[in-house]
Amino acid sequence: MTTDPRLERAFAFERAMHGAIGRTVTAAWGQAFLSPEIDRCYDRNLLWLIGDAGGVSAEAIDGHADRLLGGLGMTHRRIVAEPAADARLRDALVARGYDAGDHLFMAHTGAAPDLVPGAIVQEVGVEAVLAATEHYLQTDPDTQYGRDPRTREHLLIHHRDYGPRGGAERRFAVVGDGGSVLAWARLWRRGDAAQVEDVVTLAEHRGRGYGRAVVAAATRAALDDGATLLFIVADDEDWPKDLYGRLGYEAVGTLGVYLRYDPRGAG
Repeated sequence: MTTDPRLERAFAFERAMHGAIGRTVTAAWGQAFLSPEIDRCYDRNLLWLIGDAGGVSAEAIDGHADRLLGGLGMTHRRIVAEPAADARLRDALVARGYDAGDHLFMAHTGAAPDLVPGAIVQEVGVEAVLAATEHYLQTDPDTQYGRDPRTREHLLIHHRDYGPRGGAERRFAVVGDGGSVLAWARLWRRGDAAQVEDVVTLAEHRGRGYGRAVVAAATRAALDDGATLLFIVADDEDWPKDLYGRLGYEAVGTLGVYLRYDPRGAG
């Protein structure tokens, strides 16, 4: 299976970001990234299947998830699979009770996007974005999980630590009259590669072009800084991928994403 080299670089970038924080277990099938102190953050507690996952079966992978995640008392099982493993294992993992989806990786190509008229974007500190993130988790219709105090606490810890520990982080935001953040995007940099991530507009401020504005600003900053790979990740079933396409990002491949819950415990 031929993979776009930009996708390979993006996978390596994300694995390096994960490996810079928490505990990493390396095995024939890939790597497990573990931060059990924030077990409600599934993006910090998962198995990453590299390449063809060493030819390991879905049954064995599921067993490793039980041992590594369940062994730390976690009730979720999260697995992500690079294209070769995803193609080989998807049906078998779904048959074992996993919900399957895809993260679409998009690499920037061409000229820097124009800034959005009427939307003033500025760089802000992590505390301003954390305050907005807490509001988002408590109020957005799509973040019902954030109503749980423990889950919200774990996600805020993740958002505070992950980018700065994994690389250099900058935050671009549209700020309201009272100084509160209305929309934001993070830019992570490692070496000559960069990722735009965590693009959010608060529900009450959507429809004004703020999401486009913060992504455009982060994109321009990365290109001005000399990034030779700049990428963004979207849910392959959701609309933001179309927005990113209009800003110069093109699809280079997908990462399979799997989730199930241990029936012996609550998710």
